[in-house]
Amino acid sequence: MNRSTPKKRNIGQKVKYYRIQRELSQKDLAARLQTIGCDMTSEMIWKSENGRRNLSIFEIDKLTEVLNVDYNALFAQDEAPQ
Repeated sequence: MNRSTPKKRNIGQKVKYYRIQRELSQKDLAARLQTIGCDMTSEMIWKSENGRRNLSIFEIDKLTEVLNVDYNALFAQDEAPQ
């Protein structure tokens, strides 16, 4: 079975897509994450969106909560986000 890694699934790019769809800046997203106990900075979000930093399961969990998306939306095979 050929499985792709989370990095190959471009989770960071999908986070960026949904962040922009919700009209949030990286700074806004970081502030919302921090209010629910996820200590991500706007720089960490930038790095994640640009493939320079991996996201932890905890961070992914909090991102799905703040962005109001299902896990499947972030882990889906590499198709354009819907």
